[in-house]
Amino acid sequence: MFLIFIFLLLNVILGSRIYKTKLLGKRKSLRERYKPLLTQLLFEDDSLLLDPELHKKFNEEDLSKKYHRSIISDEIIHLHENFTGETASRLELLFVKLGLHHDSLEKTKNRRWYIAAKGMRELALMNVKESVINLAEFLNHKNDILRMEARISIMKLSAEEPLSFLSRIKEPLSAWDQANIYGMLSKMPEQMIPDFSSWLNSPNKSVVQFCILMIGAFRQQDSKGVLIHMLDNEDEKVRMAVIKALRELNAYASEDKLINMYPLESEDVQYEIVKTLEAVGKESAAGLMEKILRQPVKNYSISIQAVKTFLATAESAKQRLDHLLESSNPQLQLIVQHAQDKRL
Repeated sequence: MFLIFIFLLLNVILGSRIYKTKLLGKRKSLRERYKPLLTQLLFEDDSLLLDPELHKKFNEEDLSKKYHRSIISDEIIHLHENFTGETASRLELLFVKLGLHHDSLEKTKNRRWYIAAKGMRELALMNVKESVINLAEFLNHKNDILRMEARISIMKLSAEEPLSFLSRIKEPLSAWDQANIYGMLSKMPEQMIPDFSSWLNSPNKSVVQFCILMIGAFRQQDSKGVLIHMLDNEDEKVRMAVIKALRELNAYASEDKLINMYPLESEDVQYEIVKTLEAVGKESAAGLMEKILRQPVKNYSISIQAVKTFLATAESAKQRLDHLLESSNPQLQLIVQHAQDKRL
């Protein structure tokens, strides 16, 4: 019985290797067959590419058999990854004219998430703009990877409104999502960056927090007034994001509000307030910093930042700090030394 099992196993392994070798041979054969045609389509005049009968230049079997189509599709996508400009545009047109985008759309319907994600990436890479409607169906998918792929793909395909999907998503934006979106936005022309205040009333809190941070990152000065008003928001994470954004915007008008809310906040928020006041504060902020430094040290991070903010905002700061140290305990002296250490 054992020998029969070994015999069957060897046959399965041998058959699998023969099958894989055959597939690799077919892939190599198709590449060689269409190499001259693809070269002609990419680098000669447009007449052939625009010919309604273009598909007849390809073997009918190669455009009808699924595996053959996948090889041609993979080859066009691979070429696209290595070209830009007009050549890339030609490959995109060829991809659509051969109907290969339908195969990518079909992949997005596959139950296996990695195949669906591959289909999305192909549509985005080959600039199939009409697929945005189909991809939007995945914006609130239960699979977080498919949600992320849908958002990234829609951004690539929606030149005029790259973040339109923010109005539709219900699931939270993860830190990874936000990093990906910001990375793509940072590569876009300035005129494509949207007004992030448009989503500050979104029911999705993660969208609100992200847009607040983007207002700061892209220095959208017109939103300063709205952000200062949002310092009253009941959600601590929103307030934290607002304080960071106001720092990026150098929003001097927020000084009084930040000073007044300081005693009411958690230590995490207090630290951000003190740090932001270093950028936007003046003598009023210096008064708060002096008060913090005269109190017993509860949070070293806040105390160290308070020294930095005091030095940045107070008139005759150095002399006043020296006077403060005369009546302070050794603990504060160590904090001041630490805050003034330029190596840190």
